[in-house]
Amino acid sequence: MIFVSGVLPFDPVSGDPQHGSLTSEAHRVFQNLALILEAAGSSLDRLVQVHAMVYDRIEYDMLNRVYQRYVPAGPPARTVWSVQLPYGFRFQAEAVAIA
Repeated sequence: MIFVSGVLPFDPVSGDPQHGSLTSEAHRVFQNLALILEAAGSSLDRLVQVHAMVYDRIEYDMLNRVYQRYVPAGPPARTVWSVQLPYGFRFQAEAVAIA
């Protein structure tokens, strides 16, 4: 099992924060999550659980649209919380995947 926590929308090359809409931040987070999982010998296809944190639950439908692009077939168990995120971000994720 691979446990990934605190994935935020930082540029993977420069390390700069990528503030934006929930949509743009969620795309960056899932792209970063994919890079982390691939480096550990896994992939988004092997996710078994995702914890998603959004700054406002009103964005839930928007998150679902982005989520379906990265996890289209048989999405894993998922929990979504509305929380205050660090550095003013709008989205953060944690995940568990099969190695």
